[in-house]
Amino acid sequence: MDPRGPLGPAYTRFNDYMGTVAADDAEAVKDQPSLYELADIDRDRYTILAVDLRIDGPVTATVYAVDRVAHEITRHAEIAELSESQGEIPVVPFAIPEPNVEDLIRHAFKRISIRLVTQHFRDHALVVTEPSSTEDTEAQT
Repeated sequence: MDPRGPLGPAYTRFNDYMGTVAADDAEAVKDQPSLYELADIDRDRYTILAVDLRIDGPVTATVYAVDRVAHEITRHAEIAELSESQGEIPVVPFAIPEPNVEDLIRHAFKRISIRLVTQHFRDHALVVTEPSSTEDTEAQT
């Protein structure tokens, strides 16, 4: 995978299942490392904008951060202004060496939810219903 270029949606070789992910930032807890500490990133210089977690053989994690010093950013709103003026936000990748994914997820996020749907049906409405009993299934045949 070429590390340069725009970050797009998550992907795998065949994309058999695709979906969405949502996460809440973890609350700061004394004696627990932050995402910045886990990635060994200078919080005074960088702002993390994205996180990749991949299992493709080894487990890898990468965080992508904007360099506020290089782009003379002093306020959070200036990151969006950079995007508006340049049409993109340049980010620097930081690989987290041999991460323990569970520790990373538990320390970086308070909650995380992942939903994957088979590729062929990802654009269809899936409606949750009660499971049918075996008797109902036998009566229909």
